[in-house]
Amino acid sequence: MMKYRNQLIESDIQAVRDILNSTGFFYDFEVDVASELAQENFEKGEEISGYFFTIAEEEGKVVAFSCYGKTSCTAASYDLYWIAVHKNQKGSGIGKILMKMLEEHVAQIGGKNIWIETAGRSLYEPTRQFYLKYGCQLLAELPDFYDVGDAKLIFLLKV
Repeated sequence: MMKYRNQLIESDIQAVRDILNSTGFFYDFEVDVASELAQENFEKGEEISGYFFTIAEEEGKVVAFSCYGKTSCTAASYDLYWIAVHKNQKGSGIGKILMKMLEEHVAQIGGKNIWIETAGRSLYEPTRQFYLKYGCQLLAELPDFYDVGDAKLIFLLKV
């Protein structure tokens, strides 16, 4: 049975790395950034760090997570920094549940917009389709943003 929690424990920092590495989507430096956000949340809490995490566990093993936070200098916008599901759980619906949970939490704390950025590489086509199927609107594509041939796509989920 899947369980969800918002309080990080120290082992979650490595679990975040393991999940991202399992997908084959992320560069090492991206994995490092995600684990740094988890470390900061673990050490300082979400109030001070500004990073919210939701962890999905199955039989005590972390299998997915989301990380999001308030967009600086905005009244009601939030950024989805990470949402990732371990490759062994892909297609199980966990990502959709995590999206729904973060959408509900952002609404509870007064948020109106969730901004999502992702890559334009072909590897990310399933990710882009996931956001579109969930109801996110593709608002912008910045060509050659991450690298030549790798655009940044910006989605919006209205809360």
